[in-house]
Amino acid sequence: MKKRIVAISDLHGNLPMDLPEGDILCICGDIFPLNIQTQILKCDDWLNDVFIPWTIELPYEEIILLAGNHDFYFEEVTPIDTFLTFDHTKITYLCDSWVTIYGIKFYGTPWCHRFGRWAFMEDDVTLESIFKHIPEDVDFLLTHDAPYGTSDICMQNVYWNNGEHIGSKPLRDAIIEKKPKYNLHGHLHSTNHDEEILNETKVYNVSILDERYEVTYSPLIIEFDK
Repeated sequence: MKKRIVAISDLHGNLPMDLPEGDILCICGDIFPLNIQTQILKCDDWLNDVFIPWTIELPYEEIILLAGNHDFYFEEVTPIDTFLTFDHTKITYLCDSWVTIYGIKFYGTPWCHRFGRWAFMEDDVTLESIFKHIPEDVDFLLTHDAPYGTSDICMQNVYWNNGEHIGSKPLRDAIIEKKPKYNLHGHLHSTNHDEEILNETKVYNVSILDERYEVTYSPLIIEFDK
């Protein structure tokens, strides 16, 4: 039986109520508002008072969430506290972990290749070690970063855009090795949002914001038949 999967990323505090209906919503990181992203107590209040109530109203039975490089809260708070925060909600938080829902296997990892001083960033050698834990039977690999060479060229005219590939090489190599059916990512906002193919994997950028942090892109909808 087909299940409708909706995917978004890089909310940065934008919580749209007009999302398309579906069975599972995937959120691939960077959820907190920019003005509080480094203030852990304010993020905790926002998570409990704004974000979780927002998810309750959404038309999905299940929501899968992973962190992004702006989500300092998830890097600072212990995994046990994070899981307790989402206990008795329809949110499953993934951090180098997997879940099977309706027979569909999802694996989520927040890690990005290093630039600047942001959350969940590591050097390539460390990322290679982290990504080795991705299983080989994944239907949907949810990542924050993009794989190098695939949907990782900025298409917006901003000062830092040099027209080159800016994705993660360790993530690219892991995807080629593990062969997930889909890779859904965000992080790079305004790269190509249409389907691109990496070896045997369909790759999509699902950010809803552009490089100026304006809501620009529509959610991705996938009708998936396990």
